[in-house]
Amino acid sequence: GGLSIAQRADHRRRSRKRERTHSHRMDAFAQGARRARAADAAIASSAHDHRRDRFTIALVLSTIAIACAAMTMLSAAGKVDVPFALGLARGRGARGGARGGAASASALPRLGQAYAGGGSATSASMASTATADLGAYTVGGFRRITTPMVFVSLGTKADNERVQQSLGKLITRGHMTSDELKRLVTVSHGVDATAWPANTHLVEYAVKDIRALSREQGKTLMDLPWLQIIDLSKQHENGMLPVEWRRLSHHVGCLYAHLFQWQLIKEKGFPKAIIFEADGVGVSDLPFSAMQEAIDRMPADADVLFTSFGNNKGGPLHHSWNSKNEDGSPVKVNMYHWNEFNAVAGLQSYVVTQSFIRKVQEFIAHKGADMVDAWLLGKMCVVGRDADWNMRGMTEGFEIVGGGPILNCYHATTWT
Repeated sequence: GGLSIAQRADHRRRSRKRERTHSHRMDAFAQGARRARAADAAIASSAHDHRRDRFTIALVLSTIAIACAAMTMLSAAGKVDVPFALGLARGRGARGGARGGAASASALPRLGQAYAGGGSATSASMASTATADLGAYTVGGFRRITTPMVFVSLGTKADNERVQQSLGKLITRGHMTSDELKRLVTVSHGVDATAWPANTHLVEYAVKDIRALSREQGKTLMDLPWLQIIDLSKQHENGMLPVEWRRLSHHVGCLYAHLFQWQLIKEKGFPKAIIFEADGVGVSDLPFSAMQEAIDRMPADADVLFTSFGNNKGGPLHHSWNSKNEDGSPVKVNMYHWNEFNAVAGLQSYVVTQSFIRKVQEFIAHKGADMVDAWLLGKMCVVGRDADWNMRGMTEGFEIVGGGPILNCYHATTWT
């Protein structure tokens, strides 16, 4: 019943052969699996590298774009950041900035300093020439903006993003070139009153001419409502906003911020300038395609033109004209007198003239101020019931005959 020795030997040989064959097959399978895993790993690595490269490219492009926008804004800020830097970058500590008095005129930036590639054009006549040369520029049948613009930012991330978006809109929707941005746009600092005394050098610059005018009348800022706040802060050892004013800190900062822009525009010698708060472009009643034409159509007696109050007309219609939206579609623009009381607030977008600044500073030096938007819109532009809100008894040239408003104010809008 058993196998012969020869048969058993043959059986063992065949078994070993089958084992070797199976082993070879398993080795081949394992090698194939390893090769497949290696191929998968290579594909995954390649895909990862591809994604990483795409991300890197996108990041680089995004960084370049942000850097370009930042350089645009920083170039603009070079025009006005000098007074901001007086208490910080130039070595004067925060308290030094608070105690150091007004920013000197020599410390202020000059027209074209940053945007013109380092050139210097310091006179008012050169300022008007720089903008007049652009006066005939049109695109798509409408006038590009050629009036100097000031964007106000507190320097926060949110404000800076809003300003950056606004600058982008000027390029994409307003068809402005980078050279025009450099020539016409200034990015300026707002005033955060809760940060006093770190930024009170901005306030000192804002009130320096008002302080001088009040001194000529035998007054100090302590005699003037709202203007006295900066001097009240100096009576405290820490130089902070006085406690009794802290609940109104936003309104205090807003007043001094706008005073700062008016003083800056005055020293620049711009005949007219558009002031945008950080979000002002988004709430303006006028498309970019109609803005310059509205400025060109300002009446000869206009001191200020508001552009952000929608269908709150402000007074009787002065005149209308046909214009174009940014897409070329027709739009009607209405310009109204702003001489009636309206329940509105905010100064997100408006155009000032040198006569506006002269009248306002002269008035403040005699009477003081108030919450800047309600004060301008409801007092300075409107025939007030309060007899104290007039220019009588002030310097020659500011007398108001017949009790009219102190300022000649207008409102341009595409709302009906």
